[in-house]
This record gives sequence, structure tokens and C-alpha cells, in this order.
Amino acid sequence: MIAIGGVIIELRHLHYFVAVAEELHFGKAAERLNISQPPLSQQIIQLEKELEVKLFNRHSRFVELTPAGKHFLKETYEILAKVKTTMEDTRKIHAGEAGILKLAFTGALNASLIRLVHLHRTAYPDIKVTLHPMSSTDQLRALTENDIHIGFICPPITDPAISFQLIYSSPFVVALPANHPLAAVPGPIAIKELKDEPFIMAPRRLEPGYYDTIISICLSGKMSPVIHQEAEGVTHILSLVSAGIGVTLVTESAQQEYPKRGVVYRQIKGNTRQMDLYIAWNHTTESPLTKMFVQTMKKSFPLKAKPSGEDISFV
Repeated sequence: MIAIGGVIIELRHLHYFVAVAEELHFGKAAERLNISQPPLSQQIIQLEKELEVKLFNRHSRFVELTPAGKHFLKETYEILAKVKTTMEDTRKIHAGEAGILKLAFTGALNASLIRLVHLHRTAYPDIKVTLHPMSSTDQLRALTENDIHIGFICPPITDPAISFQLIYSSPFVVALPANHPLAAVPGPIAIKELKDEPFIMAPRRLEPGYYDTIISICLSGKMSPVIHQEAEGVTHILSLVSAGIGVTLVTESAQQEYPKRGVVYRQIKGNTRQMDLYIAWNHTTESPLTKMFVQTMKKSFPLKAKPSGEDISFV
């Protein structure tokens, strides 16, 4: 039922009215609706009584719409179209094919992430995607509190409520100010050559996995980094490097996405350590939007073969 001007009208009455208005013949309209003519006539009479309006002028061989009936037909088309759209949108939202999908990412908004988002939006154009730069620590909290649907996150991930799947691994490179003496030396740099350099790092509380991997690379190169300044986000860190404040290690993918002017990148001699990036989601929730994105990821993205967290299960 729907309310029109304070009058409650059943939806079927509108369909009956449209059939008669288009056929301008009760017999043909009844045949079209697959009902007998007398009940159809009674339904139209009841509708006119509810509206307190005469919708049709009835003649012996035909009927015609009154001016009020013509107006009501126009409005009825709009009402039925709105009802249809509302029902379709509701079904899409229930299935996870429409709505606002909140994604968060750490570090560089790399080509792999962009490709996956594009694939999902192409498959489900009624989904609006919002992207939020966020540290791995903040993403884990946001996933737990259901403030975001999907996170693109660096390990460690220890919360049993969070499932995750590896997207890619990226080696580290040295980022130097363009006027740094080592920037003029071609080829890989031994990490111990940076032992006296001021390092710029992301705070460990925000990116513990990223931070610990850099420290491990430095220690394996027989040096302990001197952390001169902390900064949040790869863009901010590389801006400080460009300004000559210090040096840092970033992933090769960050180098590709942020070819910062004033920064020179060099490979690390002998280093084999990489930084993993995972897609993460809260498998204890039943968000249809999350479910559909995970399905797109599994079907369309070339995932790496590496052990991951407990797989998502939607029953």
C-alpha cells in the first residue's frame, strides 16, 4: 500500500487503473490483467471512491479519461517507476551490488589496488567507492569497529576477527636527497653506507611491520639507523627526503607511485627482504558490500601463493 494525499491505496489498484487508462476498454484491460471484467470495474470504482475523484467518463462502447484521470495517470506512472527503482535498489543493496564501499590503504595507492577497484566498479557500477589513506594500525581498528569494509594493510595482523589475503610483495630501496653524495654513485648501495645518515621513519605505533622490516634490513647490514625524524605517510616522508632532511627506505612500489622530484632511489646491495601488502576484512560481519568485494578479489586479481589468514566464510 502507498499513501497519496493522505489516502491509502493498494499498489494493485494503480496497476488496474493504468491498464484501463491505456486500453480505454474494461474488457480489454481485464483480459490483459487476466481477471474478469466485473471485479476490475469494482476495483476502479473503489479507487475513485477512495480518491473522491472521477477518473473515467464511461460510455456504452468505450471509456475516456477525465482531466483528473489524465493527471492521475501521469502521476501513477511516476509512482510505479519510483516503486520499481526502489525495489531494484533495495535488492542490489541486499546483494552487495549497490551502496557505499569504504576502502582504506596505507602507503602508496599503487596500480594493483587501483586495478582491483576499477574491476569491482566496472562489475558493479551502482557501488560508490570511497578511498581513505590510513595507517595499518588505524585500519585494523577501523575494521574491528566496522568503520571501513576493506583495508589494504601491512602485517602483522593478529586479530582473529580479521581475514587477509596477500596481494603483492615489494622489495625496499634507498631514498636519498638528489644532492646527496651517494646519489651520484650508480648501482646498489650497501646499507652500512647509511650508518651515519639521519633517517626519516614512520612511527612504529602506526606501521609496526613496516618499521620493524626497515630496522631488520639495517641490522643485517651491520648498522643501526639514527632516526632523526618521524613522519606519517610516504608522501610526507619523501617530501622531507627531497628537502634534504634525511634518508629513508621505501618499497619499490612507493618509488613507482611517487617519483618525487628531488629524490634519488637506489637498490640495496644484498637485500632480499620485502614488504607484503594484504587485503584485509572483518569476517565476523556479514556486510554484503564486503562479501562482493572479496569475491571480485578472488575471481579477478592475480593473488600470490602464500599462507594467509583464515579465509572469509559467508553462509
